[in-house]
Amino acid sequence: IKRVAATGGQPDVLSAHLGYYLDPVYAPDGSKIVFLAGAASDQLYSILRDTPPPDEEHGAPGEIGGIPAPNTLEIRWMPGAGGASTLVASAQTARTPHFARQDSSRVYLTSDRGLQSITMDGYDRRTLLRVTGVGPGNNPPAASEIRLSPDGTRAFVNVQNQHYLVTVPRAGRETVEVRINGSDNAPVPVKPMAREGGDYLQWTSDGQAVTWAWGAQFFRQAVDATEPQKTDVAVEVARSRPKGSLLLTGARIITMKGDEVLQHGDVLVTDNRIAAIGRRGSLSVPSGTRTMSMAGKTIMPGLVDAHSHMWAPRGLHQTEVWQYLANLAYGVTTTRDPQTSTPDVFAYADMVDAGLMPGPRVYATGPGVFASSGINDRDTAFRFIKRYKEAYRTNTIKQYVAGDRLVRQWLIEACKEYGITATIEGSLDLKLNLTQMADGYAGQEHSFPILSLYKDVVEFVARTKTFYTPTILVAYGAPWTENYWFQTENVVNDEKLRRWVPWELLDGMVRRRAQWFLPEEYGHAKFGKQVADIVHAGGKAGLGSHGQLQGLGAHWETWNLGSGGLTPHETLKVVTIFSAEAIGLQQDVGSLEVGKLADLIVLDRNPLENIRNTNSIRYVVKNGELYDGDTLDMVWPEQRRLPKPFWWDTEPKRPTRATNLQ
Repeated sequence: IKRVAATGGQPDVLSAHLGYYLDPVYAPDGSKIVFLAGAASDQLYSILRDTPPPDEEHGAPGEIGGIPAPNTLEIRWMPGAGGASTLVASAQTARTPHFARQDSSRVYLTSDRGLQSITMDGYDRRTLLRVTGVGPGNNPPAASEIRLSPDGTRAFVNVQNQHYLVTVPRAGRETVEVRINGSDNAPVPVKPMAREGGDYLQWTSDGQAVTWAWGAQFFRQAVDATEPQKTDVAVEVARSRPKGSLLLTGARIITMKGDEVLQHGDVLVTDNRIAAIGRRGSLSVPSGTRTMSMAGKTIMPGLVDAHSHMWAPRGLHQTEVWQYLANLAYGVTTTRDPQTSTPDVFAYADMVDAGLMPGPRVYATGPGVFASSGINDRDTAFRFIKRYKEAYRTNTIKQYVAGDRLVRQWLIEACKEYGITATIEGSLDLKLNLTQMADGYAGQEHSFPILSLYKDVVEFVARTKTFYTPTILVAYGAPWTENYWFQTENVVNDEKLRRWVPWELLDGMVRRRAQWFLPEEYGHAKFGKQVADIVHAGGKAGLGSHGQLQGLGAHWETWNLGSGGLTPHETLKVVTIFSAEAIGLQQDVGSLEVGKLADLIVLDRNPLENIRNTNSIRYVVKNGELYDGDTLDMVWPEQRRLPKPFWWDTEPKRPTRATNLQ
C-alpha cells in the first residue's frame, strides 16, 4: 500500500509486507488506515472475489476452471503513517470499507448480507440494512453496494443497476429490511437517483452529494437535486502499432478466403496489417524488409474465440495476466467475453491495445443482462442498453433470460436502436432458443439441449442467420467434454501449459477431477454433427472455449467442432472467419487478406491433414508482432524476451511417484 500527495510526487510505501491489498481508507481522525488483505498469492484467485456460488443467479463459477478461491481475506488496519497491520476480523465476503459519524472505532462494509459494521477490535459485527430489488423466485436480488453517508443518516445504494438514497434509522441491533419494487410501501423513505446506475459509489466529504462513474464519465449529484452533473473524462494513450515490414515466405497458406490454399506462398506484413499475399517470390517487397523462411510450415489466421471468459483479476489490476498470455501462446489472437460480471475488462482491453501488456485482442459485452437486472418496462430496457453503448462503448451484449418474451423483445429493440449485436444464453430450453432467434438475436451461446436436431430446426437456425457457438467443452445434454480431454490428454505433464497456467490452478484442475465418465457417455461427436448440419445448410457456427482451460481449451473445442462431420478446412473456417463474423469483426480479422490486421499463426504441421495439428504452433503473429509460440519472446519487430511472470519458479518440488501397493 502506497501513499502519494494529492499534488503529485513520489509515493511512500506504508505496508510492512507484500500482500494482496484492496480498498484502503483512512479513519476519520487519520490515525488508522483500514483495508482488506490476503496473501500475495490470492491475486491468482481474485477472478472469483465477487462471484456468487453456483446455485445463485449467474452460475458464474462454471465460467472458469481451477480450485476455488480461499476465503481468507481479512479486515485489517495499520497506523496512518504506515507500519505493521492489526487484524480486525475475517472479511466474510464484505468489501468497500468506509466510515461514518466521525467515528474511527467502527468501520462499515457492504457484504452479501447487506450493510454491516464492525468495531476495530473485531467483536461487535452488526448487519444494519438490507436492500433488495425485484426478481423471480423467493430471493430477490440484493444491493451490490451500500455506502453510508458521513452523518450516518442515509445510504447510497446500487440495486439492480439503479441508484437510490435510503434513510437509515437508528434501529439498535435489528436489521432494517427495505425492498425497492416501484411502490411506496418501503418502511423508510427512499429517493430514486440515477436510473442508468453506475459504478464506484462515493459520498462527498460533507455528505451533501454523491458521486459515481459510468465508463469514461464521472457524475456528481446533490442529494436534493433531480439530475446529476456529468464530466467526460478523456485519458488518451497511443495505440500500439509496430513499424516495418516482415516477409514470411514459402509456407502453405490457408487464407479462409473461400477454399483458397496457397501451397507455396508468401505473406508480407507492413506495420500491423497484411500488405500482400501471393505465390512464393511474386510479391514486391520494400527495402529493409525482414525475411523469414517458413518452408514446410502452415500459416493460417489466428484463432477467434467468440466465447472466451478470460477473467483477469478485478479491483486490483495486474500487468501480468496469465489468462492473456496462455491464450496468445496457443494462437488465440482475438477474444470476445460474453459475460464479464464487472466492467474491469474494458481497462484491461485498453492496456493490451496500448501495448502495456501482451495478450490477444480483448472484446467484451461487459456484465450480462439477467432476470435480476430489473428490466420491467420498455423505457428501463432502453436506459439499460444505453449504458453499454455510451459508457462501456461495446458493440455486443449477452442476454440471460432477462424476463418473459416481451422483455426480451424490448431488449433486442433497444440493441437495434443503439447498434449493439445481442447474443443469448442457451439455458437448456430449445423453445426459448427458437423464439429468441425469431425475435432477432444474432447468436446462440451454449449447445442446444436436444442432441439430435432435425431438418426443421437445422434450417431455422441457418435461415435466421444465427451464429451457433455450442461451447461443447461445457455442453448441455451430455457430460462436459472438458472431462474427456482431461482424461485422455497428459495435461499435468504438458510443459508449455505449465508455463502459462499457474501451477496452483492447473494442479487443482487436473490432479483430482470431480467427475469421470466412460468414453461412450460423451456427446461431442453428436454436438459436432449439429454444427456440421447447420453449416452445411448454409448457417454459421463459432468457437467458444468458455475459459475452461485457457489457451489449450480453444484447441480442444476446435477438435470438438470437427468431430461430427465438418472437414478440417470447414472446421478452421468456424474457428476463424465465422467466429469473426459472429462478433462483427470480419472486416479486420478472421482471414488472411490484404488490408486486414496481421493476426496469424505458423504451424509445424498441416491442420488440413489432421485437425489436431492446430496445436503445433511455432510462431504467433498478433497486430504485426511475431512471438515465439512456446516462450512468447518477441522475434520481430525487435528481439525481446518476455519479462519473467510472477508465478514462474514458485512451484514446489514434485513428490516422488508412490510405489505400487502390494
